[in-house]
Amino acid sequence: MAVKALFALYPLLQGDYKAVEKALLALEESGVDHRVLPTHSELSGEEEAVFRALQEAFQRAAEEGALVMWALLTNACEARDPFRNPERLERFPPEGIARKALEGLEARSALDIGTGTGVFAEAFARLGLFTVGLDPRADRLEVAQSRVPHARFVEGRAESLPFPDRSFDLAFFGLALHHLDPLPALREAARVARRVAVLEWPHREEEVGPPLEHRLSLEALARLFQEALGSPPEVWPEEGYTLALWEKRP
Repeated sequence: MAVKALFALYPLLQGDYKAVEKALLALEESGVDHRVLPTHSELSGEEEAVFRALQEAFQRAAEEGALVMWALLTNACEARDPFRNPERLERFPPEGIARKALEGLEARSALDIGTGTGVFAEAFARLGLFTVGLDPRADRLEVAQSRVPHARFVEGRAESLPFPDRSFDLAFFGLALHHLDPLPALREAARVARRVAVLEWPHREEEVGPPLEHRLSLEALARLFQEALGSPPEVWPEEGYTLALWEKRP
């Protein structure tokens, strides 16, 4: 099975670059396809060869002293990636939903809050927008950056966005609001963007997706927007999802 791994080495003694040099030399000698980037390295190839190369790189580097290595097998992650499940992508077509979220808005930038592995960030980037994806999980952001190199990804929380006021034209929650503390998350989104868009599951029992008690009904969405932002959103209930749009008044 072919896999891709992202990894980095951190010598515990600052400035001990010999460990890193030995690890990179081991990669060169392994014959495995690899790229050396400023923050980490990437390997790709057959599973056994990649594991062997990682092991050899670590062992060579460890000859110089104690160190830490992290590694993420992105292909293995992507294969089980719930955000990119084919049935989910069919139900929530990213580019179609992105176009609906942007309809009537002269937009150049979008913030994808709770980006996961960058499915909707990828859609906004493909539409030509300057796109930033935000998520609290660094492992997901590693995959997102490898999948969507033309977007930028930032680790952070929706309830306290690390951006100045009016940084974006659109702030988008893609099936994420029900995981968050919704009132501060909506207020933060409205602080940094002109329009706030919320994509959610329909409020009904289904075999897939979150249980009913974790879903937001149309009435609940309206109450949340009213309480957080002072006015209800425009709501588009589709067969497979709900899209709520709110925009700052001039």
